[in-house]
Amino acid sequence: MEEVVGSQQVLIFGIISAFLVSVVVSFVYWLKSQNAGGSEEKEFEEDNKPESQKVETKSTKKSAPAKAGPKKGARRTAPTSHPLYINMLRGHSDTIHDMDLDQSGKLLATASGDGTVRTWFIKDMDKGKDIKYTRIPLDNIPTSVSISPDGKAVAVLLPSDNSVAIYRLGKKAGDEATCVLTIRNIKGDLKDVAISPTGRFIMVSTIATTVYIYTLKGELLHVLDTAQINNGQVSISPCNDMVAASGFTPEVHLWAVQFGKSATSNVFQQVRSAMDLSGHKSGIYSFSFSGDTRRAVTVSKDGTWRVFNIDVSWQLKEDPKLICCGTVAEDGPARVAMAQDGKIVAIATDVNINVYNADTAELMDTLEAVHSDAIRAISFSDTGKFLYSSGNDKSVRVWLNRAGIVRDVEYWTESLKVATNSSHKERLKQQISDARAHLKELSEK
Repeated sequence: MEEVVGSQQVLIFGIISAFLVSVVVSFVYWLKSQNAGGSEEKEFEEDNKPESQKVETKSTKKSAPAKAGPKKGARRTAPTSHPLYINMLRGHSDTIHDMDLDQSGKLLATASGDGTVRTWFIKDMDKGKDIKYTRIPLDNIPTSVSISPDGKAVAVLLPSDNSVAIYRLGKKAGDEATCVLTIRNIKGDLKDVAISPTGRFIMVSTIATTVYIYTLKGELLHVLDTAQINNGQVSISPCNDMVAASGFTPEVHLWAVQFGKSATSNVFQQVRSAMDLSGHKSGIYSFSFSGDTRRAVTVSKDGTWRVFNIDVSWQLKEDPKLICCGTVAEDGPARVAMAQDGKIVAIATDVNINVYNADTAELMDTLEAVHSDAIRAISFSDTGKFLYSSGNDKSVRVWLNRAGIVRDVEYWTESLKVATNSSHKERLKQQISDARAHLKELSEK
């Protein structure tokens, strides 16, 4: 009897053990499947977020084409040994959200997540000196900055406070900046600020579809609805008081802000629809103008960029003319800049910059992994000699515009063919010789 009971106990113990093992195994498999499912769900949610809310991770980034981005396994560093590297502006302790260059080429302003704006004195940039600056501490995080036409003031956007602050700069680097005006209680989630190059108005845009036009004294002149569903980039053209806006729709809209006919008059008249830069199949990431506002370039989510001739009679309903169209080297958000003379286009994607001929869309230079984190803004200097880039790695990098030198040689060579004055010919020959020697030196680095 005892033997039967013992055998039954062994049998029951075996059944219980087997059951427990199966439960443990099932739990392990269930846990793995949940983790995998969670990852897929996160990726799905990330893919369906608006672009402004996406967090870029290594698993969601798409690899770049072999000739256009960092090679597989390349280190994400910003090499100061790059042959086109000129200088670096350092000092911010957080992301640089925005930067702006003044018309004279003497100042560059940066707005950072560290709660400061810095104005850098960049006149001697190519001399390799430490760049002096003025630091403006703020109570809130600035996300956009604009330098006044005379270089004596900056407008700073403070979204958390729904305001724009105007600071008058001192005469020298390090001089304290003074807040002279604050435009408060601006409705909406604020996005961009810009001072008109003519000094006639201040533009403030929201993330929605509103653009406010203010006087330099903070008086509201006009409220514009861009009808874009949401605003992407909103800025002012360099020389003719055009407000341009991109967003959800596949074009850039331009409006003329018109004042009195007298050159000295600042009497506001109206905001009038001027033209559209169209042809893309998806929303616009970024756009830029040449210094004389005769050309513009757009880069789109459809993976292409387009250069337009906008020197047209828009008052007579004449449309912009397409000059060339190219393909963006990498997927994902892109920033574009056009050189002042309209001959060169630079497009930044992730940590890379590609430089193109603005007449033919030919790739002229590729700067691979020149930042250690994503680039948020790029801009050419007033002369087109330098290209500035800034972003999440808290610094501004300065690069020589080698492609611009190549285009200059092409222009001088053609000019030499038709030149008749002997002194003019000699001057052109010397310019061509010096430029070619410089290009040879760069190629040997």
